[in-house]
Amino acid sequence: MAYASTAMGSPAIRMPSTPMPKLRWPRLSPRARALLMMAVMASPCVLCDVVGDCIERFSYTADEIAARRAPDRILAQISMFQVACPSTDLPAIEQRLWAAEASQHGWPLYPEAGAGCFRPARNLLGVVGLKVFTVACPVMALSPADQRHWVIYAAKQGWTDYAQAGAGCVDP
Repeated sequence: MAYASTAMGSPAIRMPSTPMPKLRWPRLSPRARALLMMAVMASPCVLCDVVGDCIERFSYTADEIAARRAPDRILAQISMFQVACPSTDLPAIEQRLWAAEASQHGWPLYPEAGAGCFRPARNLLGVVGLKVFTVACPVMALSPADQRHWVIYAAKQGWTDYAQAGAGCVDP
């Protein structure tokens, strides 16, 4: 018994030659071709970014990892709200109108920011005659480690202290 690899073929046995079928690519619009090419070209870049981030994380120390995670945990314990104060150059009648508006809407006064200041429930940025700014304060007393992370985070953001509003409050 002979194996197929050792058997010699006879020139009399011939396979009919048939041409290979031509595969036609589906017709795509230029926009679809461009999107397809962007997807093909971008996918290795995305994968390289993910792999590169994982490799970069191997070189982080425990403190650096904690510092990178700190803002998410810290911001969950921080209350950010807007404060609106009537300008000092407004006439007294307009200042009283803003005080009446705040009391009518049930907006609490915020005397820590100054006389006549209140905490609006909606955005009042750009209203003529009002000075509006944001205050960020801890919701509760932070642990010493969280307090350090909050101070570092606020300093990195360039936020200034706003001690009138309470301990740990900043003006972002």
